[in-house]
Formats: sequence, C-alpha cells, structure tokens
Amino acid sequence: MNDFSKFTCFVKGTVITSEVIKASGRVMRNEMKMHFNRILHDCQQYEKALHKALGPENAENEDEINSAIVGLVWKIFEMDLEERSKFIDYINNFDAHECEATN
Repeated sequence: MNDFSKFTCFVKGTVITSEVIKASGRVMRNEMKMHFNRILHDCQQYEKALHKALGPENAENEDEINSAIVGLVWKIFEMDLEERSKFIDYINNFDAHECEATN
C-alpha cells in the first residue's frame, strides 16, 4: 500500500469519526467547533474529488476497504487494556514471511 492510500484511509477515518461525534450530540464551542468543522469539510471535499477521479466502482472498493480498516482501529481502541496489550504485542512481532512459510 502506498503512502497516498494510507493517507486516504486516515481521511476516511476522520470523516467516519466526525460523523459519529456529531451524532453523539457532543457540544463543541468556539475555536474547537471551527477547527472540527473545517477539518470535516476539507476531508469530505477530498473524498468527493477522489471518488470522482476513481469512478464509481473503484470509489466503492476504496470506501469498503478503508471503512473496514477504520472499523478495525475502532475495535482496537475499544479493547480492554490487557487485550489491547496482547494484540499490540502480536502485531509488533508479526512476520508475514513466517506465515507464508507455514502455509
């Protein structure tokens, strides 16, 4: 995955998370609200331009993949401390080459 794809995934995460925050009824005031809305607007405009450039089928694929990645990140945040620690240790020690050798 190239850096542009990674960036796009994080933009998608920002859009999803901001929509959840807005739906939660959390009240932001003054400067924080201004920055929040500016970031959300810019991310939405980026996604709109990206989807236009990708075309409908590729945009749908991009959206599906990035939404799944964002969902995984959310699950990590929601883990209890011990579970998250074990998961992070697993990820830090993961070696794809070892998996290929055993398959």
